[in-house]
Amino acid sequence: MREEKGEREESLQVMEPKKRSEKQRAGDRMREKILQVARAEFLEYGFRDASLRRIAVKTSISVSNIYNHYKSKDDLFRAVLHPLLESFTEMLREHNSEKSMELYVEQTEEFQRAMIKEFLALMLRFRTELKLLLLGSGGSSLEGFKEEIIQQQSEVGVEYIHKLRIKYPKANSAISPLFIRICSHWWLIFMLELVANESLTKEDIEQALSEYVCFGTAGWKSLMGI
Repeated sequence: MREEKGEREESLQVMEPKKRSEKQRAGDRMREKILQVARAEFLEYGFRDASLRRIAVKTSISVSNIYNHYKSKDDLFRAVLHPLLESFTEMLREHNSEKSMELYVEQTEEFQRAMIKEFLALMLRFRTELKLLLLGSGGSSLEGFKEEIIQQQSEVGVEYIHKLRIKYPKANSAISPLFIRICSHWWLIFMLELVANESLTKEDIEQALSEYVCFGTAGWKSLMGI
């Protein structure tokens, strides 16, 4: 009898993790389903006018069930944009690295092509999400994203000029922080134009990126005399 009891307990212990695993997979599937429906809702209405009730109806669950998986409408919005935010942050980290900054001044043809290819890949993969982030995030915790990026890139630009002054002592480093901030604005406006105009083809975007990189590089070199 003791042996049979021991076998039953051992069998239950094996089944318990399996049950938890199945439950977890079911939860993951529901989270993904909510996420896909929410993505379509946010893309159509933007954050402010999106409705959790509509998302719940289209997912065939209750609004309270959404809250079992996402803490709030804002949490759900950030989850929808998480892949973009992660890729965007990584791209900026790499672009703002000391190595990239040095290559930016030298601007070899190979580096130019690599930079254009990287931006193009991000644009094509996340074009709709970028439009949502930059134009449809009003009322969410990401509403200030544009200003945060402008501020961040402005600070990076000032630091970049300082490093160039050390490497190129004869270069003109008297570049005003205001001008650097304006350039950061210009970069963001450039991105906005690319994602907002849905008629643009891959070739149109690639050409604009090439022209932007060429124009920007030549301008900075001329301004700094390097």
